[in-house]
Amino acid sequence: MRRSRLILTVFGVVVVLLLVRNALRLDKANNSASGFVQNAIFSNKIVIFSKSYCPYCFRAKRIFSELNEKPYVVELDLRDDGGQIQYVLLDLVGRNTVPQVFVNGKHIGGSDDLKDAVHNGTLQRLLAAS
Repeated sequence: MRRSRLILTVFGVVVVLLLVRNALRLDKANNSASGFVQNAIFSNKIVIFSKSYCPYCFRAKRIFSELNEKPYVVELDLRDDGGQIQYVLLDLVGRNTVPQVFVNGKHIGGSDDLKDAVHNGTLQRLLAAS
């Protein structure tokens, strides 16, 4: 009986240690993705978090191309940490859809938001501010 308890206790400790190790790995990965997102947003004039096959992302990229602006584009579907980055964006802006556009550190939104910002002059003012 005593030996069974010891085995169960050791087993429980091993399970807890494995759970803690996995939680630390996940936290490190999330911090890495979070750091990448923050760095991308604040180190670039224009950032588009995109997916290479998304028609709305194509539209956002085309808008900047027509304005002769070159955004920094992060293609989430082509990155190993793309899913983690998308979770960071969800925490940051409350959306997990693409595209997510930032200009001079300010979140513009998605494709429709970007189109509206062009039409009402907000985007041009943000671009001129840099």
